[in-house]
Amino acid sequence: MHILEQSHTYWKDMSGFSKILVPTDFSRNANHAIEDALCLPGVRDVIVQHVVRTYFEKHPHWSMLFDIHELQKYMEMYVETEMAKVPRGLQDDITYRTVISEGKPAQQIVELAEKEKVDVIVMGPDKRVVTTHVIHKSSRPVLVIPPTDGDLKPFQRILVTTDCSPYSKMVVDYAFKLKQLLHCELFLLYVVEISDAVQFGMRQGYFTDAASRIRKWANTQLENLTPAEFIKDDSVHRLIEEGPVSDKIAECASANDVNLVVLGGHGYGPVEKHFVGTTANTVLSKLARPMLVVKI
Repeated sequence: MHILEQSHTYWKDMSGFSKILVPTDFSRNANHAIEDALCLPGVRDVIVQHVVRTYFEKHPHWSMLFDIHELQKYMEMYVETEMAKVPRGLQDDITYRTVISEGKPAQQIVELAEKEKVDVIVMGPDKRVVTTHVIHKSSRPVLVIPPTDGDLKPFQRILVTTDCSPYSKMVVDYAFKLKQLLHCELFLLYVVEISDAVQFGMRQGYFTDAASRIRKWANTQLENLTPAEFIKDDSVHRLIEEGPVSDKIAECASANDVNLVVLGGHGYGPVEKHFVGTTANTVLSKLARPMLVVKI
């Protein structure tokens, strides 16, 4: 099977987020992320994971003053006690499992997600570096929930960013499947990034009517990415912006009051550069709303 077809298989028949993985560090925000995850459509199986590095790796000197086996026993009791406090929904049809892993957090999260073939990994906002690594390494969708004082709002308005590459069609298809599932509005966004050299040429008059030609091309690309049955759908909006990708995504998300931002990670184009590269932390900090990264 072609690698694109293989990576696309696990969500092409998506009917909801049936099986979800929620890592936790027992913080308030992590618990809130678990509660929010239960609001996702179709949840049936919830796996709550806590990753223990090495209990005493940060205190190698003073730990030698005590019986290591006794310390280990109490650390394990602590984790089990905290796991028992993790919030659970009241739905009788949802099953819960807890998993305690040992090792590097991002690696353990990704490995469990692949083993369990989860529909989505739900990450809280506290461990931003870990979240970035999970986004980069996992082939599963990763939903990042920002800090909030209220409950997760229903996903009624979704923004999906595309770079119009062949790979991005899969991300757009995923977003349209979400639209069908949630009966929501969908905003397709293409951000035009023009290099300094091209901008210089435009100012010198070398590229006649460049801006309008680029926007016309971009609109055609967005129409081509839109499934035929949605071309005339008033709840589908095609947006074209010019400027830094991360800034424009955050601005459009705010201006259109979207509840979810969907991004693709595929190793190509400006979207990947901003969201799975070294600047992922900066981009995450600009979005004050949930973000779903789909790896293809």
